[in-house]
Amino acid sequence: MPNTEKLNIKFQPLVLALFVLIASLSWVALINTANAAPFGEAFLRLDRLTATTTTGGRVCAKPATASTEASVQVTFPTTSGTDYVVNTTAANWTVTTTGLDAGQTAWVGITTASTVSGKTVTFPSGELVVGTLYCFNFSATSTLTTSSAGAAETTRGNILTRTTTPTPIDQTVYSQSIISNDQLVFSAVVPPSFSFVLSGNTDSFTTDLSITGVVATSGRTVTIATNAPNGWIVWVKDLNNNGSGQGSLRSATAGNYNINGTVAPGSTRTLSNGVEDYGLGTTITTDFAGGGTVSLDAAYNGTGSAVGTLDPTQFRPIASANGTTSGDVINLVARAAIAGDTPAASDYTDTLTVIGAGRF
Repeated sequence: MPNTEKLNIKFQPLVLALFVLIASLSWVALINTANAAPFGEAFLRLDRLTATTTTGGRVCAKPATASTEASVQVTFPTTSGTDYVVNTTAANWTVTTTGLDAGQTAWVGITTASTVSGKTVTFPSGELVVGTLYCFNFSATSTLTTSSAGAAETTRGNILTRTTTPTPIDQTVYSQSIISNDQLVFSAVVPPSFSFVLSGNTDSFTTDLSITGVVATSGRTVTIATNAPNGWIVWVKDLNNNGSGQGSLRSATAGNYNINGTVAPGSTRTLSNGVEDYGLGTTITTDFAGGGTVSLDAAYNGTGSAVGTLDPTQFRPIASANGTTSGDVINLVARAAIAGDTPAASDYTDTLTVIGAGRF
């Protein structure tokens, strides 16, 4: 008999024995996997679904079988396209249990992966309670890279808990969808805005003018809201002109008599009893927090009884701010004093034009 035939005869029993052993082991593994009950709920949530992107994720599972868990295995799918890349360094697969959703419980005993084999990552686990949804996050750093977009899964992924033996306990097969772009970009425009509101268009002196005191109007406010990055400015111009470039309180019945300011526009002073004088004082009611700082123009800073002479020839700035605001408020008050010979009349009046602008 040829030598080759003798060798074939000798190896046939050995080949048969190996075949039986492999089949037996495969059958045992199949039985063990088949005996694993499905979780009450399980899912793998990747942080990114964009193709070929490094990502972390979250693993969640609700045990259905009362047993003592020692580990949990996460197997990632195999695809027909560019496949998932699973980092084989177990130490890179670090975990956290922070930021979980409502109804999710931190996975008991979960720590950094103990082994990585192919596309299966094994993590230590503590004993879990049936009916509780446990979750953990795995790191996005040097762990997993997604497959190509739309790649068909040739092998589904699965999540499996095991005992120390290890014997399968619960198992669920899952599927993933990888797309070309998982981000939604919103576009918006915030237009420039400027709101300017006068609290009223008329104002009266609180009492009749007198030689024994300085009398003021009730005051009217200007409220400003703007997103102008450099703030805002408010200006005032007087309608009455006494002929010398000063605004005035004027009475038509007293022969167009003018109660004037005592100085030219551009400076401030404090009115005195018995000295005929008239002007505008500006104060800060609200310097809205978080925006710019409100400043009063020195010529119209109306603290106390101070006033500035109104100008009928040009707009004069009375206040400003240097940043955005949701509601700065300034108060405008007219003040006047008269002398003993100031003509009596009930129709003294003045009109101011108050305007503002945002500093964009």
